[in-house]
Amino acid sequence: MQNTDLRSYVKKHPDNKMAWYLLGKEYLGEGQEAKANYCFQQAGEVYEAFERSKAPADIWMDYQQKLVEMSELKEKKKRRRKMWLTLLMLLLLAGLPPADAPGSPFEAAGALSSSLDSDDEGPNEAPVRDGSEVGNGSMEPSNVFTATAFSKGKEVGNVLAAAWSGSGDRVNTAAILGMQMSDDWAIWKRDMPVKYIMRTNPKGKLTAQSYDANQCNCKPPEVPSSIKRMVLAWTAKQETAAALSSAIISYRKQHQKWPASVTALAQPFPNNILGETSAEMSEMFPQLLAMHKAQAQAGKGNSGGDKLVQAKNTLFADTMGGGPFFEKSYEIIIDKSNHRLALISGSTIVRMYEVGLGGERTPEGTYVITDKVVNPNGRSDGEFGSRGMQLSNTNYAIHGTNEPDSIGLDESLGCVRMHKADVEELFALAPQGTPVRIGNDLLPELTVVPKAEQRYKHKLVPQQNNPNKTYHWLN
Repeated sequence: MQNTDLRSYVKKHPDNKMAWYLLGKEYLGEGQEAKANYCFQQAGEVYEAFERSKAPADIWMDYQQKLVEMSELKEKKKRRRKMWLTLLMLLLLAGLPPADAPGSPFEAAGALSSSLDSDDEGPNEAPVRDGSEVGNGSMEPSNVFTATAFSKGKEVGNVLAAAWSGSGDRVNTAAILGMQMSDDWAIWKRDMPVKYIMRTNPKGKLTAQSYDANQCNCKPPEVPSSIKRMVLAWTAKQETAAALSSAIISYRKQHQKWPASVTALAQPFPNNILGETSAEMSEMFPQLLAMHKAQAQAGKGNSGGDKLVQAKNTLFADTMGGGPFFEKSYEIIIDKSNHRLALISGSTIVRMYEVGLGGERTPEGTYVITDKVVNPNGRSDGEFGSRGMQLSNTNYAIHGTNEPDSIGLDESLGCVRMHKADVEELFALAPQGTPVRIGNDLLPELTVVPKAEQRYKHKLVPQQNNPNKTYHWLN
């Protein structure tokens, strides 16, 4: 990007210190130190903060490009300035898509703000340790959550830079949750730890409180229990939104049209795309459907951007980026080498269960979930357990078992055996049509299973048995 674009931008936005900083970096790269120093003086504390954070150059180049794009967008629509940058920056830094809580979409946001303001439990906030306290202009009160992957090689300054640049005009509090990394996978959990809480005070100054002793080399304060409860609600909502979004996509692929309601997704067998539903899904459905329609229109080259932004702005107002955290539909991966089954969204592992397999008898390849059956043997304690999910109309399936000791071993005739609680949770999360990939060396050797009280569980759709068929899966 040429610095003429940045010069034009800073002329229109002389108060944007980040733009001055980026222009200075451009001049410095061209050897024009005098001009660079002038820009750095205009950047003030932003120069101090981000010179110490040492963010990679490619991040700043991408930021510059998006800065100009945002400027052009502002000329047409003033209400959209920084929100999309949040998504892009987090994608660059964390390698994964952007997440929410039951009930009103503003419930968690208000509660987060109240918790931080409370005198008895609230953290003692302090400015960012590396000096990155920066002005962020006037903001309307709003609070958001997000999650990002933290690893030993990732600099804290990069994460804070992303949160600052992507916070948006309406945000004054952002809680950043930490996902651990395993190989190239980010690990999602219901009770992810709060890594940072970033907050803009009434004077427009941004401060960040670290809650990770390893990151801040300090003894951080305790995360308030009220915020921990909100994290559980927020992560639960994201899982529900991902299940519903995946079901909407599956329905359209099957019927070549959009579903009219959640009820259309949750019919008796064999039209039980969703195995379990909730009142929360009915509340989410209109906006998630609108988002998918807008994305489909944009994919065809038609105008759908404005509708997409409108669809995202209310339901997920308490999520950084304004949309659901999981943007990719659910998929299932089965790793024969370590007896693991993972439910994933993009590069994020949402669940990881230990399973029983059949060694060479378990086929490798790509399938989809077709029949979803409750009590496939006609009873919950049969050889296929209480749930079964057939793979591409074959004699192979993912199902429960009346031999739980076989989990982790190669004792089946080819099917995938699961513990009762695990298969019932997977049945609820993964809709009909979910892609399934079976192979070797695909997943890390760990499990990601919530505590019993944190399991994903809604209301079971009635009549999901199949009295007209006796299943002869290769158990």
